Amino acid sequence: MRLLALLFLALLTACAVLPEPIPETVPAQQQIYTQSQTACLTLLTDFKRTVQQQGVQDAQLVWDPRFPHLAFNRFSLSWLPDLTTRAQQQQWLTYVAHQAALQRQVEYQNLPNKRGYEAEKLAQCATQLASRSLYNPAFWSALTVNPPEFPSGYSDWQRFWGVYPISRYLARPSMNKEKRRLISQFIQPNEDDLIRYTTTDKPALTQPTIHAWFQQARQQSALGWPQLTQSQQQQLLAYYMPVFQVASRSRDDIPGRAEYLSPDQPAINLTQPVVYTHLSLTRFYGKTLVQLNYSLWFANRTARSSFDPYAGPFDGVLIRLTLNPDGTPYMLDSIHHCGCYHMVFALSPQLRFSAPDHQNEWPITMSVYIGQRTNQLGVTLTHGEHMLKDVRWLQTMPHVRPLTMLPYHRLRSLPTTESARQSLFNPQGMLPASVRTERFYLWPLGVKSPGTQRQIGHHATAFIGQRHFDEPFLFESLFEPPWPPQVLRKD
Repeated sequence: MRLLALLFLALLTACAVLPEPIPETVPAQQQIYTQSQTACLTLLTDFKRTVQQQGVQDAQLVWDPRFPHLAFNRFSLSWLPDLTTRAQQQQWLTYVAHQAALQRQVEYQNLPNKRGYEAEKLAQCATQLASRSLYNPAFWSALTVNPPEFPSGYSDWQRFWGVYPISRYLARPSMNKEKRRLISQFIQPNEDDLIRYTTTDKPALTQPTIHAWFQQARQQSALGWPQLTQSQQQQLLAYYMPVFQVASRSRDDIPGRAEYLSPDQPAINLTQPVVYTHLSLTRFYGKTLVQLNYSLWFANRTARSSFDPYAGPFDGVLIRLTLNPDGTPYMLDSIHHCGCYHMVFALSPQLRFSAPDHQNEWPITMSVYIGQRTNQLGVTLTHGEHMLKDVRWLQTMPHVRPLTMLPYHRLRSLPTTESARQSLFNPQGMLPASVRTERFYLWPLGVKSPGTQRQIGHHATAFIGQRHFDEPFLFESLFEPPWPPQVLRKD
């Protein structure tokens, strides 16, 4: 009976917790803003309350009722202690206001009943509040003294009831065995049934041009961020896109486009090979680096046996290419969209991996920079499981099938009918249609709904310890400092 009770509790706690309801009044707003700003504060807060009540809250960014015109990711929140000048504050504020505008756009599109709200009026109010926040000491004080918190991908309750201090030691041998299996695939020859995909519309860029872009972009930034134009971003995503070599034995191995067949039935359309792309930023020993993200989605993870707890609807791989301060490939890492199977590859001889922390689960790490003579990377995936099994520099360009680039942002608002739209993910950042049986026995390790495909910002990548894929200082924990100490922490 006790075992059954614990199992029942595990099922409850393994489910993602709903966001906290927005209170009817937010007293902190009265302490931060002037009376003249009340109307806009009320409009934006009421809009968010309606979004939450109608179940279309976007989880890619965290939203705080005290700052209804802004939205935050882990990268932007990491900068709060470092905003020492007005120019730095302005650049940071512009960034988080833009993120909020994107989130507000998808939430407005997805809102079933928009009565009482106009997108233009919401945008005007947000712009007005952002411009006045810059010179508001109470605003900056509230942000720094009690900053917003991005929700964790881990559940303390699961680890408590799962007796985590014991369960992590019981789980470690199986995890080490799985890592050895994955590493062994890298020394096996590639299969003959590879289908190769990449964009066939690569721009004619040169390294001097890219270096000039990055130098100019940093010079224009008070925070030392490489602020690239939309055109430059799209050109870089296309120019550096790897050749994805997918071992293909069934329709489960075709990268496709996410869509809704009906309001309750998401699916992957296989008529057109697609890669979803976006840019992100990370911090690395005093520098801010650009990351090019490529997401492949598959209809299923194929079962390897009659009972495969890891198999099921939807599967996907996220390949992230981080560029060095000059804009050349520096490191590559990948996860499945569940956050599992984190692998990190050094692409430069400048990089040295740190000694593993044996108290925490460590990603698989490798170096692939020997013999680099090209900017064209080849990334090979296995059939069925879509495991990364090879990363190498390609000396010649193989015959490829064209891969259509779509912005990852589209996944936050997909058409379900002619007049309605919906995110691929629920308000907890999960894709419920992709739940896996593994969640029934991995719950003691604290990861919320293990195996479920999820949205950016919600990828917990370690079962032992805690690590998120989008942590701003992630690579500082994995690599030794690559440049002299005197330049550290200086952008």
